[in-house]
Amino acid sequence: MSRPGFVLEVDEKTPPLLTLSGADLRLERFGVGTRVAYPADSVASEDPVGLIDAALESPVGAEPLPSTLDRSTKLTIVVRDDKQPEPRMRFDVRRSILERVLEHAARAGVDDVQIVIATGLNRRWSRPEISKILGDRVATSFIPDGLISSHDVTAEDLVTIGDVDGVPVRLNKRVAESDLVVSIGVASDHTSGCGLALGLTDTETINRLEGLYADRATTDRITRIVYDAVPTFAVTAVLGQPLLGTSLSFLNKREWEWRLPDQFAFATARQLVSALTKRGSQKLFGNPLADYAISDMIGGDAALVRQQAREAWMAANSVELPGSADVLAVSVWGSSFDNGNPVGSPINAAHDALVEQAGSHAGTPLVREGGVLIARHPLSRNFSNRTQSAAADLFAKVLPETLDPEVIRERFEGAASLDPWYLALYREHYANHPLKVFHTWYRIREATNRLGDVIWVGGDRRSAAVLGHRAATTFADALEIASNTVGSHPDITHLHGPGQLLGVVR
Repeated sequence: MSRPGFVLEVDEKTPPLLTLSGADLRLERFGVGTRVAYPADSVASEDPVGLIDAALESPVGAEPLPSTLDRSTKLTIVVRDDKQPEPRMRFDVRRSILERVLEHAARAGVDDVQIVIATGLNRRWSRPEISKILGDRVATSFIPDGLISSHDVTAEDLVTIGDVDGVPVRLNKRVAESDLVVSIGVASDHTSGCGLALGLTDTETINRLEGLYADRATTDRITRIVYDAVPTFAVTAVLGQPLLGTSLSFLNKREWEWRLPDQFAFATARQLVSALTKRGSQKLFGNPLADYAISDMIGGDAALVRQQAREAWMAANSVELPGSADVLAVSVWGSSFDNGNPVGSPINAAHDALVEQAGSHAGTPLVREGGVLIARHPLSRNFSNRTQSAAADLFAKVLPETLDPEVIRERFEGAASLDPWYLALYREHYANHPLKVFHTWYRIREATNRLGDVIWVGGDRRSAAVLGHRAATTFADALEIASNTVGSHPDITHLHGPGQLLGVVR
């Protein structure tokens, strides 16, 4: 059992605290009275097999999985990829769940089994990724016979399973024709997502779920249509906080608890970041892996599993705060949201700060309406030409012309979604679908609009201006700029990374 998260109120005895900015790490002093919210402690994982067996054999709202399988079952196992933990799991628990489901299918004599990766608008998985995430045994058994695939949101053979307001809902063909779907995923934050609806449908349906005019009523109707059409047994692993390896061990502890090895690891990491080339820095920070304890494992009816997994994650990772702050400060670590990129792109940095971190609350926002968000990130124009081509073009060509989501949707979204080059990158070169960056921008702008200012410490001024934000050299400079909005003595809350917490404001 890990120690729960807590809020530290900075006083004269508080040591300098760790902040992250892209690939940079530094210790910084905060003003007296600043509230610093720490997530729950990271702990090592244990063997999850017993938890998996309990979820499969004692599910909520459903019959035990083994009793639903027989020789005639057309079984599809869906591996959900709609919201994954960052940093990535050192050992992906979805592999263990998948293997146990396959063992039950083999004992029941099921011989019609396929695996579909529910990637939605995310980039599709390559063969090496399938082997790495799901294991060589699964890869060698299913890939040669074409029995494992990533969902293609542009596929021509998607099956219409219903409609909402006259607009068809189209689903992955193999999934739609299955007798039983076993849906496997993880819960790594407080959002429940749309599961199969978001990962296995067409672009028009996903746009109604995640696009500019998405609304809860439509989302619920689409989700209900999908689960009514497909008999589904869901399994979700509820994750704890990331436990990083020896070279980043200091990230797992609170600063006043650092021992000599942690101090040495921090000093070494700082020196390497400053001394290494960009390529060398990428090898050190670009793809960190973390160990995650399994807080809970829930199987059964998809709606009940989604609800209980969300509640279980909130119970383990909630931190109580005394009120909405005038200023919310966050660290934006590139490796935590751009896989393989130690710095991260400006658009994904903004999404991490404004949507993922500032949005990690239950009801009452962490920062008040009209308040200020101060984020640390260099905002260098660091986009992958292969996987983020659409995002690079949006940042370089569209945002300098307009920040207005409605104008962007009307003038640019449709053309980008049908662009042959972007689609070729998505289908053949494992890039995100071009529509994804538009959804990302809509959420960024929505979060920006409720704030009085967004200021990037150490951020490139031109990049900040493209986002409609401002930049400052130091945190003190940022507070000086913020004083025009929140006064000279603001109430400040800082979210301590790199873990994910849920702020419950009293």
